[in-house]
Parts: sequence; C-alpha cells; structure tokens
Amino acid sequence: MSCPVSSSSIWRHDLLEHGPLPGWQTKRFQRLSARLSAGTFPSALLLTGSEGVGKRRLGDALVRAVYCEQRGDSDPACGQCGGCRQLAAGSHPDLVICEPEEGKQSITVDVIREFSRKLYLTPQTAAGRVGYMPRADLMNVNAANALLKTLEEPPSTAHLILIADRPAHLPATIRSRCEQVRAVVESPDEAEAWLEEQFPDLSPALRQRLVMQPLLAESAQRHAQQESEIRRQLDMVWSQQRDPVLAAGELDDELLPRVGRVIHSCIADQFRLQMKQGASTRGRLAMQRLVDANAAALHLSQTSQANLRLLAETQLIEWARTGRLLTQN
Repeated sequence: MSCPVSSSSIWRHDLLEHGPLPGWQTKRFQRLSARLSAGTFPSALLLTGSEGVGKRRLGDALVRAVYCEQRGDSDPACGQCGGCRQLAAGSHPDLVICEPEEGKQSITVDVIREFSRKLYLTPQTAAGRVGYMPRADLMNVNAANALLKTLEEPPSTAHLILIADRPAHLPATIRSRCEQVRAVVESPDEAEAWLEEQFPDLSPALRQRLVMQPLLAESAQRHAQQESEIRRQLDMVWSQQRDPVLAAGELDDELLPRVGRVIHSCIADQFRLQMKQGASTRGRLAMQRLVDANAAALHLSQTSQANLRLLAETQLIEWARTGRLLTQN
C-alpha cells in the first residue's frame, strides 16, 4: 500500500511554506528546546491553539532543533549542518510525517499503522526518530485507536509531536497520554506590533480582529482584496453597466470559491436597503428569489463536482435581473 508518511516531499514543501518562528512563540520554543538537551522532552507532545497562532511553525522549529547538530537551547537551527541540509532536502531518514492521503480529508487507520511501524524502526542517527503529525485532529476514530497503542507503549528511540487546531476532536485517551502545550498568543500587544510591521496596509478593524490569530493576516488580506473585486463587479452588474455572463467569465479562478459568500453578504445589504426604502411586493419577491438562488448555489458549491464558474454565472444573472427590476421600481 502506498502511504504518505515518508520523510521526503511532504516535509520539504511544508517546511519551506511555514516560515520563521514568530516572536510570541520564542520563549515556548526555548523551554522545549532546553528539555531536548536535558533529555526530558516528552515522548508525546501535543501543541494546541486556534488556527493562525503559529503552532505549525513551533512544531517545525522543534523538529529542526532535534536534528540540528550545531544548535543551542535558545538558538534556531543553523541551516548548514548535515541534519539541517537533510531536512531542507526532505530526505532525513529519521523524520516520519503523518498526513492524510492525497484526496482524503481524514487520517485513516492504515496511515497510522504505517506511521507507527516506521517509528519502531532502528534510527539511523543519534537524535532518534521523530513522528510528526501537523494535523492530528484529522484522525478518524479507528486511526486514533491505532495511535493509542503506540502512545501506550512508545518506542524508546522516538518522540511524537502532534498539532491540533481542535484538540476536542481528539479522544480523551489520546490527549491524556500527551503532554499538552497551549501554543497561543499571550501578548496581544506583541502580536499587534508584528501585524503592523508585516502587514502595514491591513485595516485597523481587521488587525484588531486578527490580533489573537495573527498568522491568518496574509489570507485575510487576500480575501479582503478578493471580496473588494467581486463587490466591484457586482455593483456594475446590479446597475446594468456590466453583462453578468461576461462578468462571471472574466472572474479569476481564485475568486470563484468566494463569489457565493460575497453575494450572500451583498444580498443582506440590499435587503436592508430595500426594506428601508419600502420595497414593493414585487421587489420583495425578487429579493426572495435571489436569496433562494444564492442558497442553492452555496449548497452546490460544497460538492466536489460543482462547476464554480457556472454557479457564479447563474447567480450573477439572477443578481442582474433583480437589480434591473428594483432599479426600475
């Protein structure tokens, strides 16, 4: 059976993607790194906290610390030694990563069995093996039960590092056999200063909303820009300045998954406006048809076979029809 728990391309891609350790995780890293040196690092560590706090970066840094041959307890990995080069190349023989199989949303029991089997193999370096689960809360029930056997009798030459956005999704038996560390933002001021430095164009309202999940800023900023572009197109379609089919055809592929949600928000804005202006029965019926069309599109967009561009076109046609009717009124 082909299994994705190798120490090759998955690690290389994810390591390069997640970037440097943010400042609010530094002290946490230093404490855990010192325990590595002292030989008191837990056999199973569970890092928890909401999405966007830097748990994955902390986990990456700890893996680097295990295999860096030149590090100090408070220093990041050197990036130059043999261990660091092997990690960068995605070829370290003792790193075992557990991710969902391609095309699947959960970690299955077969993946966990292969993951556990590799952990019990004799390590090729003095540092021992590391079993790394960046999305441990994606395990299904059978997978979690299989991992429990490994946690009950962990290999003496391996450490497990698990990460979970939603630790409550893990069975209590798994959580109880791991040392849990809440890798959260403890200083909002520090996170806000980081946001101001890294994302100076972020709106004050968005910066305040993200202060406890600062690493979501990049995607939030991108989503805000995408929403702005979709709203611009919707305004032109509503006022009959833009053909809805042409507008849907020219939307970038990256924007298509967000069209339905933005239209949903715009419908609410229009509904409030029409009620304030005293919309006619005909106008209210038109708005209701628009709501129904949007609800159907949102439902269909969740299926793997959904044609997002066709859904966008259908919604924009209904959006244009409603705009024309209400403008004429």
